[in-house]
Amino acid sequence: MRRSARTAVLGVALALAATPIPAFASTPVVAASGAKSWLIILGAIAAGLGAFLLLIILLGGGSKSRDESIGGRLGAYGGSTQKSSGLFGRFAVLRRAASKAESVAESQGNSRMIESALEQANIPVRAGEAIIAAFGLALILGVVVGLATQSFVWSIIAGAVLLIISFLYVSHVASKQRKKFDTQLPDTLNLLATSLRAGYSIMQAIEAVASEAPEPTRREFGRAMSEIRLGRPMIDALNDIAVRMESQDFEWTVLAISIQREVGGNLAEVLQTTSETMLQRNRLRGEMRALTAEGRISAYVMAALPFFLFFGIYMLNPDYITPMLGSPAGWGAFAFAGFMMVVGILWMQKIVKVDV
Repeated sequence: MRRSARTAVLGVALALAATPIPAFASTPVVAASGAKSWLIILGAIAAGLGAFLLLIILLGGGSKSRDESIGGRLGAYGGSTQKSSGLFGRFAVLRRAASKAESVAESQGNSRMIESALEQANIPVRAGEAIIAAFGLALILGVVVGLATQSFVWSIIAGAVLLIISFLYVSHVASKQRKKFDTQLPDTLNLLATSLRAGYSIMQAIEAVASEAPEPTRREFGRAMSEIRLGRPMIDALNDIAVRMESQDFEWTVLAISIQREVGGNLAEVLQTTSETMLQRNRLRGEMRALTAEGRISAYVMAALPFFLFFGIYMLNPDYITPMLGSPAGWGAFAFAGFMMVVGILWMQKIVKVDV
């Protein structure tokens, strides 16, 4: 911690040393220059702090004790009792900020949604840590853009865009993991059915999937096996996989396993039939995506075209766009156009999306 503090002081000192201290201004021109210099100083401080955080992330982290290692391993099964690691685990200020952000998100009912998206995307951070990291990066980007453009409006826009991109990135990765799980599900059921026919018990079959299946199926079944070994009922652990991955097909599979355990029957045959049904459904989904590919590409082009036109005109002929950026009527027109664009995008998405 002392070395980290020295690194922080050195980074800020270097940033301040590279920036001239403005003198007190006596004229409007000098005053504007002084204000600009102070903005540069603030940007240098932010850059120094950013460099310090980067050094901590890259070079920080000493050796862990045996107790901390065991606590970290057991924390993977503890949910809320898991301690923060990495940068948030080293600084009490960041831990308190992450805890406060998580409390606010929980009070508004968004904490569970964020945690679910992070679990599906396999991003090993807590909800509060993700919120603080996103807002911290947005603040740094806003300061940099504000210093480069000398505009507070563009600074706010840059920060908001980064927050939106962060949310979309996590949602995209989570959606990709869910689709991979659903695509791998027929092969997973085939592996379960083959293992049962070979004389394995259902627990041994699940363990075989946890060791031989590709990601993310291996990760999810491995987590379920860990929970079962710690004493959790098998059906509850498998149901949690269906909830985490939002897979209705696997939820039906778990229901079939639960019914078979109560009334008996040939579980391998049931899983084989379910696998063939899911395989046919996946094939039908692929055919529908191929048939609607032209409509989806048209929707993407029409959604992106206004943004490319705006930036193209702004770069080629700024005087044509500048009057709109400097008047309330222009911002109102932009807001109305953005609202209509969102409606149009949702409408086109509804047209080209076919549920199978």
